[in-house]
Amino acid sequence: HPTVDDLLAPRSLHLASTTIQYSIESINQSIMTDTIDTKEITDTDITNNNEDNNNEEEDDLVTLRSKDGKEFTLSSDAASLASLVSDAISGEDDDDGIEVNVLRVNSDTLEQVVAFLTHYKEEPMNDIPTPLNGTSFDEIVSQEWFRVFVATKEREQVFDLLTAANYMGIKPLLDLTCLKVTFELTGKSAEEIRDILNLPTLTPEEEATARQEHKWIFEDN
Repeated sequence: HPTVDDLLAPRSLHLASTTIQYSIESINQSIMTDTIDTKEITDTDITNNNEDNNNEEEDDLVTLRSKDGKEFTLSSDAASLASLVSDAISGEDDDDGIEVNVLRVNSDTLEQVVAFLTHYKEEPMNDIPTPLNGTSFDEIVSQEWFRVFVATKEREQVFDLLTAANYMGIKPLLDLTCLKVTFELTGKSAEEIRDILNLPTLTPEEEATARQEHKWIFEDN
């Protein structure tokens, strides 16, 4: 069984295997790639979301603190989508608000996570169906805000969001970022996939196990 570090390590084989499930169950090799709308979600949009949150009742606030010490405040309703937060505030009754240390997420990524949580409270994301009901990311993610939220991110930012979603227990964000990564992997060779996922160097024993459990990584298309 994987250790906690295995589950939370960025670009770990566990995160790769999360993506595998979408690939095996839902993607045809002849998939078509559509052009993605690159309309930007600006820093002002995120700032406005945070300002709106600051107008909430004080006893309904949660403060998330990133690993580099930056704090973000949002409503407990929005924050509780993350199991890391809901577990931390369960049973708490603090009139001064609740603070949660998000020790594995940097401030740039946490700011984006807060934007996602804040918007999700107002417009919940539709579940991503399995099997997938389309042949492109745009076709499957019909809600513009969520589609654009991921489409405007660089690959490293998407991986950082995926890792944060996995660590914080935010299933809709994890599903969304995994779907994005899946479409990036589709049609790539095994070597390209290993490079994209930055898979760690394995011992001979680990490689033998990985070859058995995840043959698609090691077999060229």
